[in-house]
Amino acid sequence: MQQLFDWLESTGLARTVGESLSITAWLSATHLIGFTLVMGGGLIWNLRAAGLVLSGAPVQSVARPALRLVVVGLLISLLTGLALFAPRASYTATNGVFQLKMALLLLAATYQLMLNAREIPRLTSSALWLRTSGLVGLALWLSLAITACWFILFE
Repeated sequence: MQQLFDWLESTGLARTVGESLSITAWLSATHLIGFTLVMGGGLIWNLRAAGLVLSGAPVQSVARPALRLVVVGLLISLLTGLALFAPRASYTATNGVFQLKMALLLLAATYQLMLNAREIPRLTSSALWLRTSGLVGLALWLSLAITACWFILFE
């Protein structure tokens, strides 16, 4: 794995980003926009599922647009995150908080995508299941947000 990180750090992308404060700033700002879309979609969907907001709206009418936000945000975050990761891949990959952030992102996104893809047609059949799944999703997304902030502030 170290060879992969060494190679990534030696790429032109890594050198360009690592040598430019303005490129790093633009990438960071765009990464934050992606993160905002991911979190916004994840939070609104799970807040609705938990019955805390938009309780009069059908689940499907909230879930589908929220899923689009999550997917678009993930694409933006993936592209900008890779560019930000490249100059310091070896250091960042071994950072425990970064590892936790990535694990929570994978878990929260997988959970959200599975719920949207497989469970939406059945969600209205059990209010307790819907509420519980929303609370679990909220816990995952909020844990990710806290960990991401922790990584940015204390890295």
